[in-house]
Amino acid sequence: MATRKFGNIEYPVPGVDSAIENLRPGARWDNNGKDIIEWEDDEGREPPTWEEIEEEVLKQFEVWNYFEYERNRSLEFPDVIEQLDMLFHDIENNNLNNGNWINAIRAIKKNNPKPDFPRPNF
Repeated sequence: MATRKFGNIEYPVPGVDSAIENLRPGARWDNNGKDIIEWEDDEGREPPTWEEIEEEVLKQFEVWNYFEYERNRSLEFPDVIEQLDMLFHDIENNNLNNGNWINAIRAIKKNNPKPDFPRPNF
């Protein structure tokens, strides 16, 4: 299953494969986009229905959409070396509360705020 890591949080990249893996962990399958054409499950479970899969994909998209702010921030944050250099100069100038680094990070967080609703369960 394709996932994205954010700190200590790992969430699925939405899709049919992720949905099936979440619904029937450990099963093996092959599909052609709309039909499961091979199915093996050591626990003897039946494949999920397409209704179950579609519902799971929708849940995964709720989580994916919630973390959009994180993905956007990660594209805007300066690389680590640049951030360390900004911090170094802010420390040297005794300007940690209003220096280049904190102002850059504040602006990115302001432009990409965390949602103001609870994180969906996953």
